[in-house]
Amino acid sequence: MKRLPFIILIAALCISCTSLMETSPSTDVVKDEILADAEGLQVAMNGVYATMYNRLDFVTANAHQCFGNMAVTLAADLMGEDMVQTAQGAGWFWRDYNYDQRSRYTSKIWRCYFTWKYFYELISNVNYIIAAGPEAKGNDAEITCIMAQAHAVRAFSYFMLIQSYQQTLVGHENLPGVPIYTEPTSASTSSKGRATVAEVYAQIDSDLDTAIGLFNASKLPRKHISHLDVYSTSLLQARVALVENDWRKAAEAAKRAISTPNATLLTRAQATVTKGYFDDVTTEWHTGSTPFNSVDSPSVMWGAEMLSDQSTVFASFFSMMDACTNVYYAAESPKCISNWLYEQIPLSDVRRGWWNGNIGVDASQWKYGANINYNQHKFQWADQQSYKGDYIFMRLEEAYLILAEALCQLEDYEGSRNALAEVVKNRDTSWFICVNGMTGKEQTFGSVGTVKTLMDEILLQRRIELWGETGRIFDILRLRKGWTRYWTVGTEVSNHTNYLSKYPEYLNFPADFIECIMMIPQVEIDNNPYITPEDQNPYVQN
Repeated sequence: MKRLPFIILIAALCISCTSLMETSPSTDVVKDEILADAEGLQVAMNGVYATMYNRLDFVTANAHQCFGNMAVTLAADLMGEDMVQTAQGAGWFWRDYNYDQRSRYTSKIWRCYFTWKYFYELISNVNYIIAAGPEAKGNDAEITCIMAQAHAVRAFSYFMLIQSYQQTLVGHENLPGVPIYTEPTSASTSSKGRATVAEVYAQIDSDLDTAIGLFNASKLPRKHISHLDVYSTSLLQARVALVENDWRKAAEAAKRAISTPNATLLTRAQATVTKGYFDDVTTEWHTGSTPFNSVDSPSVMWGAEMLSDQSTVFASFFSMMDACTNVYYAAESPKCISNWLYEQIPLSDVRRGWWNGNIGVDASQWKYGANINYNQHKFQWADQQSYKGDYIFMRLEEAYLILAEALCQLEDYEGSRNALAEVVKNRDTSWFICVNGMTGKEQTFGSVGTVKTLMDEILLQRRIELWGETGRIFDILRLRKGWTRYWTVGTEVSNHTNYLSKYPEYLNFPADFIECIMMIPQVEIDNNPYITPEDQNPYVQN
């Protein structure tokens, strides 16, 4: 592995401004001074958080599709079947949607390289922070809380890496995963080979247990929504436990996340979206409203507040999603919900208003902007004039959905229905009729089908509620049911613009479809003697 330098983004506590400082092994005294006390440690942690949304220098080109956490999640959503990219537009995320990123693993400007470098830089920085903790001066509770945050960020980073570069845990425990680094690295640090998938998850579990223990020990309230706390870290632990099929841990962690005093579920009124629109005649954009662009939204558990002086116009999640603005990325390449998933949403469900539906303008008739069948309005700029919109990384609704899934797996069907009801009763006033007495922990279909069991209903509600938020391909991999982009719904065929026809033998893709897994970047193989070309992920499906 090419050694990552120690990089800290100096940030104010409210993350209002940043500047870059890089130190090398020859200037360790500067690094030691920065991390010498609680105040310096928190500044360093703020820099780590700022990296998650306000750093564009991981690649020398294509930076407009490499903007931190939201870019990784959007790519993972577009690799699945529930989100449709209707056109190439400026080209951003088009290769993710068409599974054409893997072929560019030798380049330092595409997804394989960006995701690897991004998360390993987060890991490198928190390793320095963790190492400095025992000797740091200042308030012990504050230092303990910062150490908790650093362990949580490391767990998050390894979780995203292992999901991106290898198959899911269960059934693939001994496959090569990603290298594990838990100590500060420098030019003289020895590289490491690929740990097994099981070893990576063991490290994630260890970091999460440590983080939660330290949060509980510190007993300090969170200073800013951008910081991980015991509740958001518990939600992260619940996510991991689902992949591990550890249903009891998932339920316990989800319950702990639900106990947060800082978030409440969105009511039906709060979950209502007002659609923006583009006027083809006047060529004017009209702003809508949505709860999914502000960290002040009641159910947000972790997110990034974007102040006006931090907003990036083009290299932004909202520039890719909101087709009702003069930022042409989304207007030239709208992101739509699959017509099958949309048709599963009853007319009585407020979430039906998060998308267009069939408005009589299919891709062949569409010209520009949001006036196209099934276009999304869930994610819109909060302020088009200043291009402001906050990033939401976690919502309380996800904790209830995980609890429902875990309890269903444990055959606590009443508890599972009750957990699911907490979310859906705020979306669809008629929903209870559908699930009264429903049981069954078997998932009977992958992408399309008819709900037959309680598990089917839980997973369907998850796909609707969390559309665009958690990276659908990760669920496809962990659920191991296979998937497809081709279907008919009523008189319509699938609205996907690419059924992945480059693989005509697959109308239903296998659960372990390797195109879902990124290649190890060539620069890692070139610089790490413990990862050779033979260690590369397979390029062709067997």
